[in-house]
Amino acid sequence: MKTLTLALALAIATCSGTARAASHEHEHQHDMATQQAATTHTGTGVLKAVNAKDGKVQIAHEPIAELDWPAMTMWFTLREPLPKNLKAGDAVRFEIMQGEKKQWVIVKIGRK
Repeated sequence: MKTLTLALALAIATCSGTARAASHEHEHQHDMATQQAATTHTGTGVLKAVNAKDGKVQIAHEPIAELDWPAMTMWFTLREPLPKNLKAGDAVRFEIMQGEKKQWVIVKIGRK
């Protein structure tokens, strides 16, 4: 009887530890995914057009090596309204991150 009780206690302790380890691993993976999603990348270029109504800007940017992007002109969504001191034709430095819908969002922008 003592052997059965000891074996049962040992099995419960082992299962409990495994469940906690699996839970911890899941939390770690979630934290890593959140950190990766929050990664920003810096770019420089020229502000070509502003669509204030839709909260978007067009930038002719230089290569962004971190993303393996060549120089190109593309539209970006703005997380915040464009600062009032920026206008088409200005040289800018910006930070982007990938948004929820896999679109690139400018999280910071200013004069270069």
